[in-house]
Amino acid sequence: MIKRFTLLAILFLTKLIAFAQSDVKYRVILFGDAGEMNAAQMQDLKNAAKQIIPKKTTVVYLGDNIYPTGMGLPGSLEEEDTKKILRSQFEPMRSMGATVYFIPGNHDWDKSGPKGLAKIKAQDDFLKAQGDPLLKLIPDNGCPDPVAIKLTDKLTIIAYDSEWWLFPYNKANAASECNCNTKDEVLVRMEELLEQNKDKVILLASHHPFQSYGPHGGYFNLRNHLFPLTSLNKNLYIPMPVLGSVYPFLRSTLLSPEDLNHPAYKDMIRSVNGVFGDYPNVTYVAGHEHGLQLIKGKQLQIVSGSGSKTSPNKQGKTSLFHAMEQGYVVADQLMNNDMRYEYYVYSDTSVKKVYSYIKKFETIPSKVRNRDKPITADSIFVKIKPEYDSVGRFHRYVFGENYRKEYAERTKVPVLHVSKMMGGLKATQRGGGNQSRSLRLEDKNGKEYVLRSVEKFPEVLLPEGLRNTFAKDIIKDNMSAQHPFSALVVPELAKAANIPHSNPIIGWVSPDDGLGEFESAFANTLCLFEEREPVGESDSS
Repeated sequence: MIKRFTLLAILFLTKLIAFAQSDVKYRVILFGDAGEMNAAQMQDLKNAAKQIIPKKTTVVYLGDNIYPTGMGLPGSLEEEDTKKILRSQFEPMRSMGATVYFIPGNHDWDKSGPKGLAKIKAQDDFLKAQGDPLLKLIPDNGCPDPVAIKLTDKLTIIAYDSEWWLFPYNKANAASECNCNTKDEVLVRMEELLEQNKDKVILLASHHPFQSYGPHGGYFNLRNHLFPLTSLNKNLYIPMPVLGSVYPFLRSTLLSPEDLNHPAYKDMIRSVNGVFGDYPNVTYVAGHEHGLQLIKGKQLQIVSGSGSKTSPNKQGKTSLFHAMEQGYVVADQLMNNDMRYEYYVYSDTSVKKVYSYIKKFETIPSKVRNRDKPITADSIFVKIKPEYDSVGRFHRYVFGENYRKEYAERTKVPVLHVSKMMGGLKATQRGGGNQSRSLRLEDKNGKEYVLRSVEKFPEVLLPEGLRNTFAKDIIKDNMSAQHPFSALVVPELAKAANIPHSNPIIGWVSPDDGLGEFESAFANTLCLFEEREPVGESDSS
């Protein structure tokens, strides 16, 4: 009788689980800061692996994948131990068939230390060495390039490396082909990915949250004041009243770039929010804080950072939920495209669900583009950059006369209608480069062309701290030393020397459907147009 009852109970639970999963279109399991092996971490991972729905689950580790200072470099004493830490996270999930992505965190970047880039590349190399296409570090190669992962027709993860934004040491990655090398290029790529996915639910995944009521957000509890050493080791309960309050005070005044109130962190929040902040179906997901939080400010913020550690957090003004136990979050897209966020914690040797929240999917009405009318004329008179010629005598004496008159002269140029050129061109992607803004175009046969802005933006070459100072004005003014039409001379010189060359045209870009999502950036600007690869393999954009 008991056996029969047990069997019926098992069958009932199995059907209950199957019913609960039947309304799930896709599942994303979110773990943050899981880079230390301990009993609670292992139990959480084991339980999460059981929740994997075959062919419908992706697991995302939200940074700080390896404590304390990231991947051991080849030949180091910690190399093998750090490999074990990573394996403890991906092996249970991959064995159940889930795709696994790791996002870098500050501890993966050598705890924001000088070996950060080398350690991120070592973590990437180790994951690639597994030979598993469903196991990746994103972004890879130590590059900052935002990555879009399409999960369903209405769900996309856009992941980026937020620690790259804050990292204080050298992060130039000449050995890898990064599509983005500056913050401006990262933001441009984000805009492109948003444009491609704006009718979907977007999980904007990074290590650093943009809202928090934990220590990185400035909150410290009584334990932090009385037992400050527990911030270093959770077992160091050595009472240090009064003196213990020095740490929270210093933390809130001598700010770390890893804290939300630091200027660099604020700049990241402002910049990224400038891209995604107005879209209702975007949910920010992050770790960093060693707790679980759900915060509903202007955007919904999930904090899932207690994969292997805990720290205090509080119920804030815009909090929907908070917990200080180790745990993780399950994000389910339901069949009607709503998102269900469920929070699980490790407690009393088991894992249990403690909170659930439904975020309704909002259909965004198609907006009529507020665009300028296409130019019907074949040519147009323009002044390229008259402000170069608006400076006084002293400025000219110090910085030179240059080609200021040429930039200010009213000049007749052809109008470029990209959809009518070369049998019809369509924009495919923004190009690389630093000082010029470029756009790749493609004809019906796949041949590529490129538009490059005549106006230069040399401020990207300045250290970031100088980009909003007088140095920006000086370096931009120096661009007047380059003749605006100098590129047109090159083909004639190359022809005389019997050197293969492109055939550039400089013209005014008309608003055009062929520009697609890039129309607002390139329409009504003066650009150089030419073949991208006129003479075989090269990389001219």
